Amino acid sequence: MDPTRAHIMIIDDEERIRDLLVHFLEDFDEFAVSVAPSGERALEVLAARPAEVAVVDMRLPGMSGMEFIQAAAAGGLCRRFVLHTGSNELALTESLGRLGMTEEDIFYKPAGADLILERIRELLSRGGDQA
Repeated sequence: MDPTRAHIMIIDDEERIRDLLVHFLEDFDEFAVSVAPSGERALEVLAARPAEVAVVDMRLPGMSGMEFIQAAAAGGLCRRFVLHTGSNELALTESLGRLGMTEEDIFYKPAGADLILERIRELLSRGGDQA
């Protein structure tokens, strides 16, 4: 993995969705992309190399996407998060808001990979700021 590229972590239990996002993002020379099928596995990967942005499915086996986000943020493993969920009833919670997340960080499946890419770029362009 190229350490000069922004590290993007994709966490989704659906292999097809992981593959779609990773292949799309890898077409751009600006990213090093990692994937995980669960929050627990993602935390293991991030312990070796933290990510600048994580694209997180909220419904995961084991720990939920919300639990993953809280653990990754608390551990300094990732500062910025984009939600990619099939749950059309998901609302931005107070705890996500405290992490700097906004409604712009929530994408409902099937969301276009180009829209997720645009949001990732926006978050990266802000440097250390999330909001």
